[in-house]
Amino acid sequence: MNLISLLTAFVPWIAFTLVAEAPLGNPLMSLTLAFIIGIVITLLTSYRQILKGYILSVITIVFFVVFFIVIIGLHQYSVANYLSVLSMLVLTVVCWVTMLFHFPFTLQYSREGIDPERARSAPFMRVNYVITGVWAIAFTLALAVDSFLLVRPDPALMFWDNLKWVFMVIAIVFTVWYPDYVHKKRALQEIAEIKSREKKPA
Repeated sequence: MNLISLLTAFVPWIAFTLVAEAPLGNPLMSLTLAFIIGIVITLLTSYRQILKGYILSVITIVFFVVFFIVIIGLHQYSVANYLSVLSMLVLTVVCWVTMLFHFPFTLQYSREGIDPERARSAPFMRVNYVITGVWAIAFTLALAVDSFLLVRPDPALMFWDNLKWVFMVIAIVFTVWYPDYVHKKRALQEIAEIKSREKKPA
């Protein structure tokens, strides 16, 4: 799996969230800057993936452009109140729907530089389902937190907004750890099988 390519695909979302929530004094200025940065970073880091039709990259650029036009261009500022929930909803849907259609979104990144035969193997697919599933759970939990805070906009509860970042960090750590774990586990199983065959009498 091309971990760098996969994790880089989330950088625009992280940058957008950080800038949009930054205390710059003028919320509209922060949001405008967040959209511009999100679009620019997406194009700089994922333009090849966009041209190749990578699901996450295409959804990312469409999300930023559409809501930039709606909120900033058409002055529908009230929509900004729902951006956090909408962004988590979009990412959640991407994860669950791609698994539902038997094409987990991480598969496009995993196939980079991999032999086509191996990319179609059951173990390879299983790894992608597991990783995509972890991201789906992380985004679902983040969506639940954002939805709760949208319904209960109490400043005393805003601390719980940090939980989203905890979920994201866990998903990132798992994404980095799991493929290597599976590879090592498979290698140990192969060694054990070889030793088992060697012990059998001729």
